[in-house]
Amino acid sequence: MSSSELKKATRYVIDRATQRKKTIKKTKDSQARSDAEKDPGQFFVINKENEAAKILKITGIRLNKTERNDLFKLCTTYLATKEAGVRLDPDEKAFLMSKKSLFKKKSGDAVFLVKNFEAVKTQKFKNRNKEDLAKIQATYLNSLERNNKAVSAAEISKGSQVGHGERGIAASQFGLERALGEASDKFDLSDAEVTQLKTIILQQRKKYRIKVDTGHQQLISADGKFSKKFAFVLSSQYYEKNKSEAELERLAFEGAIEDFEVLEQKTSTPAIEALEQVMLEAIAPSKKSKNTKVVGKRKKKVKEKSKSTNKVKKETEVTTAYTAQRGVALRKGSVRKTRTKRADTSIVHLIGLFNQEINRTVVKNMGDPRLNNRTGRFAESVKVTDITKTAKGFPSIGYTYQRDPYETFETGNKLGSTDRDPRRLIDMSIREIAIKMNIGRFYTRRV
Repeated sequence: MSSSELKKATRYVIDRATQRKKTIKKTKDSQARSDAEKDPGQFFVINKENEAAKILKITGIRLNKTERNDLFKLCTTYLATKEAGVRLDPDEKAFLMSKKSLFKKKSGDAVFLVKNFEAVKTQKFKNRNKEDLAKIQATYLNSLERNNKAVSAAEISKGSQVGHGERGIAASQFGLERALGEASDKFDLSDAEVTQLKTIILQQRKKYRIKVDTGHQQLISADGKFSKKFAFVLSSQYYEKNKSEAELERLAFEGAIEDFEVLEQKTSTPAIEALEQVMLEAIAPSKKSKNTKVVGKRKKKVKEKSKSTNKVKKETEVTTAYTAQRGVALRKGSVRKTRTKRADTSIVHLIGLFNQEINRTVVKNMGDPRLNNRTGRFAESVKVTDITKTAKGFPSIGYTYQRDPYETFETGNKLGSTDRDPRRLIDMSIREIAIKMNIGRFYTRRV
């Protein structure tokens, strides 16, 4: 792709990700947030210990084990009734219901299928509701003999918010990844270019210590609708934690947009060429070897200036003003300041480039006498996890695959075979990709 086409693609990502929905309101929400909230067929996660911790923070009432169990049962019974009434296409609903167990990540989790974000907000609290989560909790707390003050449903609702970010993909990250997916098709981006742009999103989220969610590579299907492989996950959070996470999400989103704007500007070295130069330096051995030939221009750093409409901050102070227990902010704590600088992410880029190619390369190399591609599970499970350097400076590429049941074919195991050993197949595939990258001598290892 020409540098002008790459510039057009990055401009598209910026415009699409920052797009505001058309509304008569003075303050307009982002189009991405609006789409995320309206998408039918989402999951709502509620956690027993989190709910008890929120009640303690909001009302000062500490529930014992029996009380936590009883109250949580009332809440989940109500949500199960609402889930039964969710109107979706029968096949789609059956498919989504079959995936609920994927979102039980913690002890005490309960997962429910909901219509969308607005439905959860209504189930949480509405004045006109005869029954909702806040009313159920308030009624139970007021029934406790030791409680000497009236607790209102509005009070509980105010301290509890519903959000995307804690358990699922935040609306801001969704907006960026959706825009990138659309730009990839519209401008026919190469795998390397897509990886480069994705890394901007990734490094900004890591910079602000936000959970990195990389499991949603395909948000949009070919017909422009949400992919069936993707679903929004909502969770109930204490409002101070939700507010703090929202601020970090905002900073990461703005940082990504600034980086895209820098990439959009014209430089003397095309962006993708600069990326390749830095990666080659990172992966190639530092000393010359008679057994190693490195082809290509190497640079430890490509440093070029290009103006953005916003200044890119080189250092950022991240302040955490609370301590967390059971995932919920319980009390104010000492303010801890952490000064972070942008790290060299060339290795991250390289891992991404390998993972763009590894699955289809493994499939291509399968077949007698090696493992055969029957279900696709093995090939899809192969991932490059890390790249380090040996004591002599050579790259060591770590990978993983689904060891149950395929590990049995490793040499020395029950069905072990030199030809069918998964490690040999994966090593062959990694080396095939490495040749395209002009990488010399290196090692591979299963982790």
